[in-house]
Amino acid sequence: MQSNSEISFPWKPSQSPVIAAAKYKSSPEDFIVEEELSFELSGDGEHEFLWVEKRNANTQWVIKHIAQWLGVRERDIGHAGLKDKHGVTRQWLSVYLPGKALPETLLTHDDFAILKTVRHNKKLKIGSIRENRFTLILRAVKGEKEDIEQRLQKIAQTGFPNYFGEQRFGFAMNNLSKARAMLVQKRRFKKSQQSIYLSAIRSWFFNQFLASRISSEHWQRPMTGDRINLNSTRSFFVYDAEDEDLSGRLLAGDVHVAGPLPGKDIFSLQPPLSDDLLKTWEEYADCLEFLPGKTDFRSLRVIPGNLSWQWMNSDDDLELSFALSSGSYATALLHELGSVEDAAPKHRNAG
Repeated sequence: MQSNSEISFPWKPSQSPVIAAAKYKSSPEDFIVEEELSFELSGDGEHEFLWVEKRNANTQWVIKHIAQWLGVRERDIGHAGLKDKHGVTRQWLSVYLPGKALPETLLTHDDFAILKTVRHNKKLKIGSIRENRFTLILRAVKGEKEDIEQRLQKIAQTGFPNYFGEQRFGFAMNNLSKARAMLVQKRRFKKSQQSIYLSAIRSWFFNQFLASRISSEHWQRPMTGDRINLNSTRSFFVYDAEDEDLSGRLLAGDVHVAGPLPGKDIFSLQPPLSDDLLKTWEEYADCLEFLPGKTDFRSLRVIPGNLSWQWMNSDDDLELSFALSSGSYATALLHELGSVEDAAPKHRNAG
């Protein structure tokens, strides 16, 4: 077991910390996540959708148990995204059951429960989430209450850096060295591992880009050649300095400056990558020429939906409630507050 550790982003927040110390995930009920799909379920079809609540269990482990229960292949079970192991999380899973009904008695388990079922005509695909809703409790908070609340108000209005969370990079950031071994040294890995390692290295390049823009105070202000992201969509367009409406749209949160998730065409993008950016990518620069696929983009900031908070237990504990679009991390919001320790036990190969 690894000792408890602080959220150890190697990337800087956009502001100085207002929390000197706090803990989260002290118990599973201190970290609650519930997903909302981006579409309505039809009520009929060959796919059975299961609304599952799990406690201290990871998504793949639950899928394995459901596959065994129904006698199907794990690959016939779809999910919209993996959820944290340490916490109470609710998410949809889909099972391909053409011409079959679920057993009369639903599967029961100490660590998860099937709360309801609905039929649909398509398999659930990764990324099919409108938002994830979080309720977190920070315990033993050290810091000035007024400063913390002012920071939360600012985050609610202007957002926080949309970093990929440390869980993206694996135990001790090992997914990055595995990505280099796969891309540069041509080591062979299972297909499922390949996608994990590729996502990790692309996420690292993005986080480095975002950190460099924070350092130059341009993470919320566009520069020549930037892509602009329409809020809560996969729609991007190239920044036009003559667009008189853009500054107002940025302030309103309607659009956001975006950064690259590099692909094989990264060196052919216009305008060319700056020398300053390439310096921030130097540690894993040898991986760039081997990246597959096209360069994608991601918003540099995220504005949480319906952010609210309340103090508990004589103001020692702080409950936060908010919603994030698919792909954004609650830990990145906590990083913007200050020194927050993950109190959940860590196991390198936790199931």
